[in-house]
Formats: sequence, C-alpha cells, structure tokens
Amino acid sequence: MAVFPTSVSLSAGSTFSFIATVTGSTNHAVTWQVNGVAGGSATVGTIGTDGSYVAPQLAPAPATVTVTAISQADTSQSGKSAVTITAGIQVAPVASVLNIGGASQLFAATVTGISDTSVDWSVGGVPGGNSTMGTVTAGGLYTSPNAIPDPADVSITATLQSDSTQTASASCTLNAGGAGPNQQGQGFPIKLGSSGGNKNNISSQFCCSGTLGALVSRGGKQFILSNNHVLADTDAGKVGDVITQPGLVDNNCDPGAGVATLTQWTTLKNPGGTAVADAALAQVTSGAVDPAGAILQLGSVSGGTADAAPPASTTEDPVIGMTVAKSGRTTGLECSTITSTNVSVSVQYEDTCGSTTGPVVTYSNQVEIDSTTFSDAGDSGSLIVDSQTAEPVALLFAGGSGATIGNPINTVLQNLADTKTGEVPVFVGGAIHPVSACTGTQGQEGILPSTLRSSPISDAEMQRVISVKEAHVAAMMRDPAVVGVGVTSGDLPGEAAIIVWVDKTKTHPLIPATIDGVRTKVRSVERFRARTAGHCSVR
Repeated sequence: MAVFPTSVSLSAGSTFSFIATVTGSTNHAVTWQVNGVAGGSATVGTIGTDGSYVAPQLAPAPATVTVTAISQADTSQSGKSAVTITAGIQVAPVASVLNIGGASQLFAATVTGISDTSVDWSVGGVPGGNSTMGTVTAGGLYTSPNAIPDPADVSITATLQSDSTQTASASCTLNAGGAGPNQQGQGFPIKLGSSGGNKNNISSQFCCSGTLGALVSRGGKQFILSNNHVLADTDAGKVGDVITQPGLVDNNCDPGAGVATLTQWTTLKNPGGTAVADAALAQVTSGAVDPAGAILQLGSVSGGTADAAPPASTTEDPVIGMTVAKSGRTTGLECSTITSTNVSVSVQYEDTCGSTTGPVVTYSNQVEIDSTTFSDAGDSGSLIVDSQTAEPVALLFAGGSGATIGNPINTVLQNLADTKTGEVPVFVGGAIHPVSACTGTQGQEGILPSTLRSSPISDAEMQRVISVKEAHVAAMMRDPAVVGVGVTSGDLPGEAAIIVWVDKTKTHPLIPATIDGVRTKVRSVERFRARTAGHCSVR
C-alpha cells in the first residue's frame, strides 16, 4: 500500500488531506498514525480517520513528522509520508497606497508555528529602508519618502529573526495624490495632464480617450497639445471637431465639456507606413483652459500631494540617463529615466476605437523609457519633462511590456508649424523648476540645469553607435519579429549599445552579440501600441 503524497511541507496550524491506497484486498480501511501515535497529538499534529491532517500550532523539534497509514486487513502493510512543519508568517495589509512626504502605514506580521515571533523589517531588501524607498521601524511602521521612486511600488518585508528563510511581504504604491484628479471632470479653467479627447472617438461598442498634454501658443492664440490619435482620431478627425474634458472613457461614453476645437495634426497614415510624430493641436475655447498652462501634479508638494504647475517654457533634447516625469490620465504623475534614444519603432494603431486591427506606423529617432509604472493605456498625449527643470522633452504616444515611447518634443513642435506663416508653437510656461514629487526638492532648491549636467555617454561614443545602428536598422526592421531598434547604455561605464526589441510572440534569427564592434542588447516585448484608453459603450 502507499500514502500520497510521500512528502509535503506544511505551515504550522494548516490542514491537509492524505490519501491511502490499499491493494490486494477488498478491505480498504486504514488506521492513521502520526509519529506512531494513532490519531496523532497536539505536539506533532492530529489526523482523522479520513486522512485529514491538522498541523500543530508550533513547529515540533525535529520539524519533520511521519504520517503512517496501516492496513486494517493486514497490519504488516503500511505506507508513510514525511511531513515538514514550518513556521508561517503573513504581513497585513498586503497592499496599500500612500502619498509621498512622510505619510505612514503600520504593517503587522503574524507568525505561527514558533514561539519566537520576532521579525526584522526591510524596504526593497534594505533593512530599515532608506530615503529613496521610505523607512520602516522595528515595529513595522512604514514612512513614505519625499519623492516617488522608480518603480513607484515598494516592497515591505518581514523576516523571522530565528529563520531568515521565512519571509512575507506587502506592496505599497507611492504617489502624489494619485490619478483621480487626472480622470475627473474639472471646472473651468481646466488643468492639463487630464482626461480628454475628440468627442467623436466612439464606435458602436467602445469609446476612447487619452490625455490633454500641455498648452502652447502660436500667432497670439493658445492650443492644447496632445496626440493625433487622441485629438484627431488617428487621421479621421475634421478641423473644428470638439475636444472634451473629461474624455468619453471617463464620462460613460458621453461627451464632457467642450474645451477646444481641433486645428492641426501630423498625419499618421502616410505612403510607406512612416510618420514623423503623433501630434495634434486644438485651439482653446475662451476661458476653458488655465491660461498659464498648469499641468496637474507638476509643481511643489504640500501635505504629500503635488500641486499643479506650468512646465518650463524652454525645451530640451532627450538624452540617455535623463530623469523625467509625466502627468497623465491613467497613472497620474510618474517618474523614471530615459533609457534609449534614436529609436526606430513600429507602433500598432486601431482602425476605429476598440478595434483589434489597424495600421502599423514606423517612426525614427524616438525616445524610450523602460519602466513598468511610467505609463498605461490612456496616458497618450502626456507631456514628458525633465524632472529636474520641468523642461519639455517628449510627447508620450505609445508603449507596452514595461516600455514607454515618446516623440522628441522639438520634432513635435517643428511639425506643427503654421502652414501659412511657418511659425512654430512655443510652450506656455514659466521658469525652470523641479517636479518636486520626483526630486524631493521644492522651488529653486537643488536645480541643476541640463547645461551643467554631464551625460553618462560622450557625444563621440553616441555618434559611433548611432552610425552603426543607422547602417543596419533598415535590414533589421524588415524582420517581422523586430519592433524597434535604438541606442542605449552599454554594460561598461561610458559605453553605448544597440538595443533591439523583438515581438515575444514571434520567432526571429539570432541577434549577434556585436555589430561592427558595437555591443547589442535584446529585449522581448509585446508589440508597441498607441496608449489610448477604451471603455465599453453604454449606447
């Protein structure tokens, strides 16, 4: 005969059902024992006549006990299972959301199966935590840091002092007020970084929206800047279309208040399937938009929440290693770092809102941010700024698998020049300032302009790798599995490398470890998609 399973590990106080198989007899009845005692005991655990075992409340010494089934038809026949009793540990609450700036949450560790219930606390693997991820006391009181870390989710862990292999963790998401204000309808004049879009971006089953990114001026008029696929419905829009806030997706698929009218956009559906940028302008309706261009959560922090503030009026070119921020409809304010530049990338669009098919558009010289929390569907149109100075850097439009793609902002502006006068839009903003929720600094404190910062990769090294990338990118992008090729940091200090993104659902030829002396990196991802949010229509 036999007992199934033959071995098992159980936490103290837990239950488990064993199965005894008797062969060679029609009498399948068995007698159950634990460590030779029929029915077991409180010390080693008890077992019922049906094989239901209850582990002891404290782990015994030794920690492994033997569960035995003896055939009642032939007591010489038996089967055994080795049961290891471990201490159990749980942390509560298992998930929480906190504002930055010293907000606190008490975590409790419940330990079973051992008399010594003492635990050590850590944050992100650091005993007691630190100023970046937050700190935790010996009693489990967690205090949030002054700035949102990257990623914004931190892990608070309790470890048994008597057995460091026994741990339990909880997750805490840090923000500066959350994405709630970004998704809500606002009174006039509205702040940007908020939900919005073309009122006609609706199909028979779905409605879609994105983010109203920033305010620009041109020819004495003010315009909302966002993506083509947010304001112009992926080339389907018409001049004069009403732009609403909140967007359809946040208003049960009904139009919100009209705040602007569609004016101009870069085209996406071009011969050859290429585009220069995914961008559009909508002229502001008088009194509907904050004339100072304030963006939600881009300013100073008070009481753990970030105030709205305009971006800086000057722009920057993106560079690898630049710390950045964005305020968007879905994820609110997030902070991260530019990982790759000079990115050639193909992006999947929708034919209509909610459709599963659509054009694939290829872009060159894009920006990539490698982060699981920086953006999500609905953040399209968000303005990406240098978190140290609030200077615009890029316009968020696509992403997937922990990556965010943006158009370089100067490319966006140049391609939205007035078609008659050639005048290029400029940002409505002010002086440089930190995005305090990302930097932990306020006002002019600690500002280091980009002109005074050193790049981790020299211009000469970047040009060397860009030249190699450009020489091979066309051939590489012809492979249907390759969805992007760019320039990123290498493994050695000061080194640049070529990064290749491949569709995880497709096979592809082996990417060589080096190309013309340049190191390569390969990342398997889901196909990059435009970042609008969809909602099932109630109509």
